[in-house]
Amino acid sequence: MAYDDFLYVDLTARNDWSSTLGENNRSYLYNSASLSALLQRFIDPEQNLFNLIKVRGSWAEVGNDTDPYQLYQTFSVPGEGFLGLTTLSSPSVRLNPDLKPETVTSTEFGLELSMLDNRLTLDLSHYNMSTTDLIFNVPVAAATGFSFFKENVGKVTNKGLEITIGGTPIQSQNFAWNTNLFFSKNENKLVELIDGTDNLTYLNTNSGNLSLRAQVGGSIGDIYGTVWDTDDTGQHKVNANGIPIASTPDHYLGSALPDWLGGWSNSISIKNFSLSFLIDARIGGKIYSETSAFLDSAGVSERSLKYRESGVTLEGVNTETNEANTKAITGQEYWGAMSGIAENYIYDQTNIRLREFAFGYRFSNIESLGISSASVQLIGRNLFFLMRDAKDIDPENTLGTKIGVQGISSRGLPTTRTIGMNITLNF
Repeated sequence: MAYDDFLYVDLTARNDWSSTLGENNRSYLYNSASLSALLQRFIDPEQNLFNLIKVRGSWAEVGNDTDPYQLYQTFSVPGEGFLGLTTLSSPSVRLNPDLKPETVTSTEFGLELSMLDNRLTLDLSHYNMSTTDLIFNVPVAAATGFSFFKENVGKVTNKGLEITIGGTPIQSQNFAWNTNLFFSKNENKLVELIDGTDNLTYLNTNSGNLSLRAQVGGSIGDIYGTVWDTDDTGQHKVNANGIPIASTPDHYLGSALPDWLGGWSNSISIKNFSLSFLIDARIGGKIYSETSAFLDSAGVSERSLKYRESGVTLEGVNTETNEANTKAITGQEYWGAMSGIAENYIYDQTNIRLREFAFGYRFSNIESLGISSASVQLIGRNLFFLMRDAKDIDPENTLGTKIGVQGISSRGLPTTRTIGMNITLNF
């Protein structure tokens, strides 16, 4: 409902029946409320500077379920099994008939400004979200007959800031320039898990030297893995043959989540010509390049040329003699050992790239051809990096976009650079 011409209130209650989650198909009631106020009539009634001053706030509670058919255990029955016998395939995940939906509670406060005859705009938003009863496949001992139990496991919080600044610095009959800046920052934290559990591992490398783990007090996106092992004095360890020794895979190596994201978009038109481009930035966050480790291990990277002819005697403590190492190893032995140490292939995801560029022309005075309007546009996407810390890989080329596979790059194809032409005809 609305009250007056500057204060707006919206109170909403939703009663959603859960047919796939909850004990005995229990129903859940989700509520939300929002409030916004237009203040320019009090601060700048003549609109000498501000065209719009809007403050807003909202609170909402929503449910989030999982895939269908996740309550009651089923078994796969193939059409014809071994030797023509019907066999049942045992699932790897034990389902849970008492599973509850995740509950997401969020608050958001925002400010919207429009100034100078709407030539300059600002949209600022601060949010705080809490997700409880997380649905997760919890690893269990093989003696249970399953690899995972599907459970409601804990609580995660997210809080962040989003800012958009837009403007039209130049606008005339034959020339216009519109530009926008974007910034977002999110902090993720795992607050609690079910009793007796302080971490969840949702992905391991095949060699077991690295894992993506959610640790209480940390974030969902933390990377743990092996480092070159050291003794009590901090000296690196090598074995009796002089080969580096990897530690246990429980060292914190960073988070896959970025510190912040940003972007800059521009659109320029000069008479019949148009030009637009988008530059975006991902600042911070780590990624494990299994791709680089594999290339070094196979000896096909430029980096693996090091020590190929000369060999090397590494500085460190020989664990057999407990003395300074004097054993020489070949380049193949060196890279075979170092490629298995996850710490060596943790890269910074920081990068700035030209995400999109377009240049076009709009034809005029073509009505005599039976065409009302026509334009041609040259478009390029993922053209090049303006800056990149990870030299071997595209730091955004991960195993997938789901949170359980971010932070690992594994032998993916190079990111495609595309260039195309768009012709538009209107009759």
